[in-house]
Amino acid sequence: MIRNTREKRAGHLCQDGMLVRNCKYLLLLLATLSVMLPIVVVFLGSFKTSEEFNRSRPFELPSFTSNTEIWKGAKTLGTESRLRITGKMLENHEARKVTLVIDPVEAENSFAVISDSEGAEVGTGEGIIGESEITIAIPKSAWKSVRENGFSISGENITVRRVKVLEGFFLGNYVTAFSKGNMLRGFLNTLILIFFSGLGTVLTGSMTAFVLSRFKFKGKKLVYTAFLWIALIPTITTQVATFQIVYKLGLYNTRLSCIILSMGTDIIGIMIYLQFLNHISNSLDESAIIDGASYWQVFTTIIFPLLQPATVTVLILKCINLYNDFYNPLLYMPKQSLMVISTSLYKFKGPFGTNWPVICAGVVIAVIPTLIAFIAMQRYIYGGMVTGSVKE
Repeated sequence: MIRNTREKRAGHLCQDGMLVRNCKYLLLLLATLSVMLPIVVVFLGSFKTSEEFNRSRPFELPSFTSNTEIWKGAKTLGTESRLRITGKMLENHEARKVTLVIDPVEAENSFAVISDSEGAEVGTGEGIIGESEITIAIPKSAWKSVRENGFSISGENITVRRVKVLEGFFLGNYVTAFSKGNMLRGFLNTLILIFFSGLGTVLTGSMTAFVLSRFKFKGKKLVYTAFLWIALIPTITTQVATFQIVYKLGLYNTRLSCIILSMGTDIIGIMIYLQFLNHISNSLDESAIIDGASYWQVFTTIIFPLLQPATVTVLILKCINLYNDFYNPLLYMPKQSLMVISTSLYKFKGPFGTNWPVICAGVVIAVIPTLIAFIAMQRYIYGGMVTGSVKE
């Protein structure tokens, strides 16, 4: 009887354990989906046209080709009467075919001719009695010229009401984001900021942690507490004073402004270095000092090389923070030539509208280097966060 009762209890406990485990997996799955859903929306949006982006649902698959309306009105074509489509109208649109929405053709021998900006004929189409559309294919050799400089439409016996272009958008948004967003220059400026700011962060963080770990002095706890309290102060509350200092020093609209502001260490970097330093025996320092080494030599030749995993971790965290920083570059480096990767896409947002598909494509391009770096160095990130958290 007792044995059966124990078996029943064990069975109930096993079921409860499986239920708890399944609930944990479900919560983990929901958390993963909540993070992935915006990324999926951005990725799908990068392949849509502006018109398709505005009228489609967020998770709706893109068509990859679209008939986009670029002109609307009423224009009767003749020998001397032409409809001019400028390159500005075609901005971000690659015209592979041009569809003319016309009044139903009532006369024979009605036709339309498309010419490039220099007057050379690139395509023709004939109207069919009773039909309200004429579709004209543009040869591939003329795609670039037509897109950049526009085209003109001439013809006989037709009145054009609308002009639509058939385009393939598989990589069009990415090309626009990379070229017109000057993302190559943005990557270069971002790398410059990351290099010098990361160098300064590593030096100040490792030295500060070395002093706090190896030396006993009055005010040691005060210094450590000060770093904690400074981290609690909202950065936005000090921006007015910071901007005045940067402007008075002549650093406004220079890379030095963001480099200097980002060069200092923070409490996270100090704690990561302290975790590693707590695992390095003090006997190494004492032996080197007995042999005649100075504290600077102890730090540079013995301690700092042993802090390589911590240094990689601090650099990765700092680089990601700088890579995602939008506020400081926008405020202190507004010049076009100083745009970083986070601000280069801001030019596609204007007072009269926002080109969201191009911005989505730019976001995907900007995410790729961060994703590659994280996958390649994730073991250093996890190792740097965990090492030193458990005392052996």
